[in-house]
Amino acid sequence: MRLRTLIDAAAIDRMAPELEQIFLARLLENRLRGGVEQRLQASERQMHEAFARSPRLHAVIVWGSAIGLPIALAFAANGGLLLHGYRLDLACMALFATLLVLLVLVPRVIVWQRQPWQRLWRAIARRIAARQLNSARALAPFEAQYDIDDNVVTYTRITAASTTVRWTRTLAGRAIFGNGYTLFLEPAPSLQCVLLLHAPDARFAQRFAQCPPPR
Repeated sequence: MRLRTLIDAAAIDRMAPELEQIFLARLLENRLRGGVEQRLQASERQMHEAFARSPRLHAVIVWGSAIGLPIALAFAANGGLLLHGYRLDLACMALFATLLVLLVLVPRVIVWQRQPWQRLWRAIARRIAARQLNSARALAPFEAQYDIDDNVVTYTRITAASTTVRWTRTLAGRAIFGNGYTLFLEPAPSLQCVLLLHAPDARFAQRFAQCPPPR
């Protein structure tokens, strides 16, 4: 089987957002698979249970620390509070600040960390997609030719100046058929893939709808 398609800048621009979405989904899947979400949920649950057992004590400590910290700062700004040669104001500042961090800031940080960090993961996915398309974008327009024998594909790039065999790969793993491309993505957590740039082809899609797993 042979696929041969003219690839131009418009085609690359069209498929880039779709590839970004695919890699973003894999990154978020890896985040869940790595247990990050589960560990953060367990930490948050333990804190809520501890606060629920002593709600009044928790409120007293939080408000006491919120009031005590500025008082200690005021003493420090006015020369400090000495007790047997030790700066009591500094000790109080450290104590109240630690309590506030543990009881107020840490739970909020955990909740923040539980968010999927869409901007971060999307930026990483965008870089991965761009890396897959950088070479094609730099040389467009050109013709991409794929000669497929069994599950082995040989890619030839054809330009006005030259015809070059670029690589040979074995097609395996999950096949994702998009508008102008097919992406063979290895099972999670891997981000390794084989990207074919080609016009939609029913024979190709039918043949590789159930691609064998990687060896």
